[in-house]
Amino acid sequence: MRDLVRQLLLWPLYSVRRLVATVAVLTAAVLGLVALTSAGGGQPTAAPGPGTPGTRPPSASPSRPAPTPSTSPSRDYGRAIDIAKAFVAAWASHPKDQTEWYVATARYATDHMARKLTTVDMRNVPAEHVTGRARLTDTGGVGQTQVAVPTDGGVVSVILVPHPKAGWRVDDLQPGAQKEQ
Repeated sequence: MRDLVRQLLLWPLYSVRRLVATVAVLTAAVLGLVALTSAGGGQPTAAPGPGTPGTRPPSASPSRPAPTPSTSPSRDYGRAIDIAKAFVAAWASHPKDQTEWYVATARYATDHMARKLTTVDMRNVPAEHVTGRARLTDTGGVGQTQVAVPTDGGVVSVILVPHPKAGWRVDDLQPGAQKEQ
């Protein structure tokens, strides 16, 4: 038995090709294990802090309460419109510091979008406020919907995904992606 174990442990060292193959298989196994254990169902966790120099991640909870959960987020498009409008209002605002802006926007975002927000300098946001009524523009995407929100910088297209505990969450936005009506 010891000889078999010894042969198995030495097998990768017989050639470079075997060593590379062994390392590749072990790496794939570890990455697969990590992917399986980190698959949390897309639920947001603590969002990272803003990526601007000299700022610290937010430590206090936002001043306004987060949106209340919906019982059926995939069909509650009115709630999706409300979340999109609230997100764009926070995104277009220009508070005193980057951390305050990040906290205001990240509360409506998925983890994916919250990470993207860490790379945004609020001074580069091309709008200052919402100027009209948000409207639902697409519900055909599997597990997502799209809302157009008019701002003084043009229409912002907001992509939302349903969230089991929080109703809807913003997963992406595209300023100027839709024409005004």
